[in-house]
Amino acid sequence: MASPDNPRLPLKSGTSPVVRYMEMRDQTTPVSSTSITMIPARSKPQNNLPINEYELRRMPTRQRRVAKKTLMSHVGYRLGKRKNLHIKRRFIGDLMCFLGMFGIVLMIFESELSFNRIDHKDTSFSLFIKATISFTSIILVGLVFYYHRIDLSLYCVDNSIDDWRIALTRKKIFLIILEALICVIHPIPGHFLVEWGSQYVKKAEDSLSFMNPYRSSQNTLTTIILSNSTTTPSIDLLKSTNATDLSKAYVPIDVMLSLPMFFRLYLVCRLLMLRSHLIRDASSQSLGYLNRVSFTFPFVIKAYIQQHPAISLTTFCISSFFIASWAMRACDYNEKTGHMSLLDATWLFIISFTTIGYGDIVPSTYCGRTIAAITGIIGVFSTALLVAVISQKLELSRSEKYVHNFVASIDLAKAHKHQAANVVKYGWKVWFLKQKGKHMIIQYIQAQRQLLTSIHYMRKIKQQQRKLNDNCVTLLELYGIQSSTGTTVESTSEKVNLMERKVDKMEDKLIEINQGMVILQDKMNILLDRIQQR
Repeated sequence: MASPDNPRLPLKSGTSPVVRYMEMRDQTTPVSSTSITMIPARSKPQNNLPINEYELRRMPTRQRRVAKKTLMSHVGYRLGKRKNLHIKRRFIGDLMCFLGMFGIVLMIFESELSFNRIDHKDTSFSLFIKATISFTSIILVGLVFYYHRIDLSLYCVDNSIDDWRIALTRKKIFLIILEALICVIHPIPGHFLVEWGSQYVKKAEDSLSFMNPYRSSQNTLTTIILSNSTTTPSIDLLKSTNATDLSKAYVPIDVMLSLPMFFRLYLVCRLLMLRSHLIRDASSQSLGYLNRVSFTFPFVIKAYIQQHPAISLTTFCISSFFIASWAMRACDYNEKTGHMSLLDATWLFIISFTTIGYGDIVPSTYCGRTIAAITGIIGVFSTALLVAVISQKLELSRSEKYVHNFVASIDLAKAHKHQAANVVKYGWKVWFLKQKGKHMIIQYIQAQRQLLTSIHYMRKIKQQQRKLNDNCVTLLELYGIQSSTGTTVESTSEKVNLMERKVDKMEDKLIEINQGMVILQDKMNILLDRIQQR
């Protein structure tokens, strides 16, 4: 532990010498000097590192850098810090998701009040809701930068990097700025009108009784003129004014700023990634590092779709249904009929998503057309995914496929035996009737027809058996056959090598025998020479 004079605790390491930072307090000099003393690792018991983040912040900058480098070389410290960063990043991700969804809910609530003409954009209640959305957006942008700061620290810990600026690449900076822009877009407090192009606005007929929720002054003026004017010139003047107003449609800029808020749904995807068991499980992370697989959002989504394809596709379709329907309702606006009703927007989404397009309801603005086109494209991709999911659900498992093929092969074998027996039976009957000279009667013709039918069925059953055998062969069977073939080849090669070694030994022995025979022949010759000399 630290002494009362020196609040800083010593560094300990089990594999390398430890750098101890000590303050040398001198009474003569007012400024304290720092000395670095190298102490062997055996001088003190090796426990966990006692220095925490608070003590590191109390150190001077130069000493803190050296201490961090030393701590980064300690695996236990890195693992502990990595765990704390994961927990902190998960908490920040949850908070960001809550703020993002809360802002979207407030935006939809405020817009629906205006669409249904319950509240006006200039009221204090509307301004309060927009101010709340602005406040949550500012907090969300700050959390975006804090989240990426934690992410950079986690990257530095994983890769033993001392300076976080090494991990801050141009791509990372671009993604941070893009995420901040997505989170900062929201309806601003106030009432600002913009021109909204529409095909039906230019062709709209004169309507004196329509109340525009976005133009309260015009509605008041129209009501006053209608209540006080009784002469024809006033009505004509009103019609001309109304026609001029109907040539252009004006809507608040809130509609343009509300739709991009749905891009905040990426926070839900991030929440799914951070809360996934693949990210939180240490064993999965270890396997990923060993196999060089990074647990990113695409990997987690693929895992979810692979495990729960029906639930994933249903969730995606339902989310697209609600978002696109409300977007069509918000975009489709004209001066005569106002915003499209929610039921009409829902029906327009269904016929666009399924690419039917009856034509009874069509979008009247360019923004609505864009949403309908995007909905049709999403519907095409969703249909392809639906076909893939259904085919996967209808596919038999490996054990079910084996049982089905086994039962089918037994049935085909029984049918083949039955038809073979019929061939023998009717063939003998045809031969018997022909020998009796009854080849012109109806029984002979029927027997011959049944014989040919049995032969045809036998050939058909043989073809079905070949197809069944072909269907039984899958990649797993091919892998098994390859493995067994490889094992057989290895055993055969070992036997061949053993035979070659035995043959080599036999050749060596034959050479020795040959040499022995040559020596024996030489001795016999010498012996015969001696006998002849006597």
